[in-house]
Amino acid sequence: MKLKTKDKLLSTATILFSKNGFYGTSINDVAAEVSVSKQGLLHHFPSKEKLYAAVLAQAAHHLVELVQEIKAESDDAQVQLFALFSKMTCADEERLRVIILLMRELLDNRERAEQAHKWFLRPFLDGVVGIVTSGQQHGYFKEQSPFAFVYHLLGATQYYVVSRPTLDKLYTREERELHEKQHMEMLKGIIFD
Repeated sequence: MKLKTKDKLLSTATILFSKNGFYGTSINDVAAEVSVSKQGLLHHFPSKEKLYAAVLAQAAHHLVELVQEIKAESDDAQVQLFALFSKMTCADEERLRVIILLMRELLDNRERAEQAHKWFLRPFLDGVVGIVTSGQQHGYFKEQSPFAFVYHLLGATQYYVVSRPTLDKLYTREERELHEKQHMEMLKGIIFD
């Protein structure tokens, strides 16, 4: 099935924004990758901010669907939380881009935060916090801030996933597999403790 120009622009922008961030990606970069003119891109997305907003909306939707999928698989909050972070750690290329976008948005958004009208990632964060809150009501997880707990796990997972290309160069395949296994065991220990 042939992708429409708007879908190609969105897909390409997702790749470029995840690689280079908002400030490191231009409208011209995206247009050139898809072989359309700048005006052709602006026909679909009137500004770089609108294009980025569409990319974030799609990424956030992907993450919200992931949370819903995990919640449908189990009623146990600990199982849900571990499944979520397992799927984030063992991400395919599409999910990896989404995770990197999430990290970039949380880190690179200082200047744009003042003008932001919509926070696309809030439903995802609220969904994960909801898992922890539900778990606390059933006696799981320590009585602590659910948001802080989620952010701690999210930070550890994102950092591990984003640094994987560097780790791939530093360590042998066997060492990397051991590191990933140990990372997952540590996450499991934190979640199920």
